[in-house]
Amino acid sequence: MYIGKLAELTGATRKAIRLYESLGLIPIPGRKGKYRVYSDNDVVLINLIRRAQTVGFNLAELKELVALKAKNNRFPIEMASELIAMKREKLRKDMARIMSTDQRLIELEDELKRNFG
Repeated sequence: MYIGKLAELTGATRKAIRLYESLGLIPIPGRKGKYRVYSDNDVVLINLIRRAQTVGFNLAELKELVALKAKNNRFPIEMASELIAMKREKLRKDMARIMSTDQRLIELEDELKRNFG
């Protein structure tokens, strides 16, 4: 499939797909004439990249995982699991901070109503 079809199937822009290629996140595709030809595996990889980005992974982190996969000839699931655990821990801390801020806002509103309401 050509880049337009890949973009359509994944929701990624052509520019993003080319960026993923240049960073080594997806393999450089074969060519048919002057056009890049992508595989179904590229659809899977791009969907995974985009999903990982939506939960806080940046392209540098993903590039590191892909590099380890290439070096060891297998996906570094243990490292990915560790990165996910770290992201989840940060998320829990952020949620606790947000809940604390929300509680202080409620208390401030109550105090304002008591003193000026």
